[in-house]
Amino acid sequence: MKKLLVFSGFLIFGLASCFAQQHLLDEAEASKEADNYQLSLDILSQIDTNSLSIPQKARFYYLQSANHKLKNEDSDAYPILLRARKLYTELDSLEKVATINLELFQVVRNIGSEHLNYDEYIDAYLDYHLSQNNPKNLRKAYIRIAANFAKKKTVDSSFIYFRKALQLIKQDKDTLAEADMLNNFGVLYNEFTSNRDSALYYFDLSRKFYKEPKDLQSSYLNTASAYKKLGEYDKAILNYIKADSLLSLVKEYQIADKQFLYDLIAKTYELDEQPAKALEYYKLTQAYQDSLNLQEQEKAIYDIQTKYEVQKKENENLQLKQSRFWLISGVILLVLLLIATYLVYRNRMAKKQLEIKQSALEKNQLEKQLKDQELAGLDAMIEGQEKERQRIANDLHDNLGGLLATLKLHFHNLKTKTDRLRDEQDELFKATNSLLDETYQQVRNYAHQRNAGLKTSEGLVPSIKNFASKVSVGNNLVVQVEDHDMEGRLENSVEITIFRIVQELITNVIKHAQASEIIVHLTSFEDHINIMVEDNGKGFDPSIIKDNDGMGLASIIKRVEHLGGNVDIDSQSGSGTTVILNIPRT
Repeated sequence: MKKLLVFSGFLIFGLASCFAQQHLLDEAEASKEADNYQLSLDILSQIDTNSLSIPQKARFYYLQSANHKLKNEDSDAYPILLRARKLYTELDSLEKVATINLELFQVVRNIGSEHLNYDEYIDAYLDYHLSQNNPKNLRKAYIRIAANFAKKKTVDSSFIYFRKALQLIKQDKDTLAEADMLNNFGVLYNEFTSNRDSALYYFDLSRKFYKEPKDLQSSYLNTASAYKKLGEYDKAILNYIKADSLLSLVKEYQIADKQFLYDLIAKTYELDEQPAKALEYYKLTQAYQDSLNLQEQEKAIYDIQTKYEVQKKENENLQLKQSRFWLISGVILLVLLLIATYLVYRNRMAKKQLEIKQSALEKNQLEKQLKDQELAGLDAMIEGQEKERQRIANDLHDNLGGLLATLKLHFHNLKTKTDRLRDEQDELFKATNSLLDETYQQVRNYAHQRNAGLKTSEGLVPSIKNFASKVSVGNNLVVQVEDHDMEGRLENSVEITIFRIVQELITNVIKHAQASEIIVHLTSFEDHINIMVEDNGKGFDPSIIKDNDGMGLASIIKRVEHLGGNVDIDSQSGSGTTVILNIPRT
């Protein structure tokens, strides 16, 4: 009982710990999503990883690596990402593994170590998306890889993957995505090459597909940037003004967007040596900046109020969770106490049942000892019969067989000396000679039948088949032997016992059944041997089998049971007999 209570305490502690760890993981993810990466890492540092399940541990490492990555701590993120990938691989979460491979590619490129190769991560990331046979996801993969190369100013590689994405986009006839891709080409040419004309070409081409004001406004801004770098400030200003005219139509329009755009226009006028226009737009920039500052102040006050309300709500939720926790703990403890009471009761009942079983076991052991003694006597009897059988067979073959053979030889000599006798006497000699041959053959056959046994070198099946062939010749009936999966050898004593049982069953059929056909089936299974002996004889009533039947069916049943097997006899008067034996292999 004491141990059970201790176990109950540990169980309650484990459940509470599990809930607490899951809550910390949720808080850490919420902090990461709110861009508070350090707070997220601090929360994760409170978690005991030894108490986490594999899915929780995989999530823990992924969150930890993501926070380090977002803090530009790529060297810290790299080994943690590897741990997360290993765990998600064990969980067979292939999509998550693919995402981590992309992040490993980004991190390894940022680290810039000669000993780390990012190609394997790109290949694994792409292999996954290729295996999914989803063109949209695959083109997203190409775009993300191209964007990563662009951040590191590896323009050639970026172009390669952007073009692969463009091919898939054209196949889908996604005009908006095609316009975005053309715009990306323009940005690459404008930002990372000196080929501004190509940049302008792709910006102009993208606007043929764009429909939304936001997309068009962004394209005009890019075009203005290209003209500005070419020194064609009037064309740059013209495109900035076009972008300004579209900005008011953008649903996500912000004051900061206006302030940023007017600052660009003012600086471009200044480069074009138009100070009056530059001053005009600087004033507009300042006005929007003042408005933006006021808006930010109002937002800051609102954020403080919101944080206060959120903190208040979180405190209320925490108290509610604590109340629920103790309520759940109390319920669990009550359930465990009920279980403990039930287990104590069941333990007492089990002890009582054990005492009854022990008494029955002692009785069975006594019966087994008596049975073993009976079987030992049976074994001794069988061994004696085996020896007697061998002695009789040898005497028949060596003594009586030799005497008959000598008698036949003398008779043959006598016939030779009496060639001049009458025809009637000659016929008598022939008949007597034939009778001697028949007597000699019957003695020989009987000796072989009595001496038929299992030869160690042949094995069980060949010995039974050999015995069957001899019986078939001498008893005017057909004995067939069919075996299935009997290639392997059994223990020698088991093979001898099975052989003698089959021999005795066939002999019983010959003596009593008046059958013309016997079929012996031998089948090997994993754990036992199945033997079935069928005959088409006159049958009998199995209920009349007697325990003192010598070497009859009762003796066979006892020997099979001694081997741990069982015997099933199916017979009716006039319909033949089937004897089925199941004997364990060991």
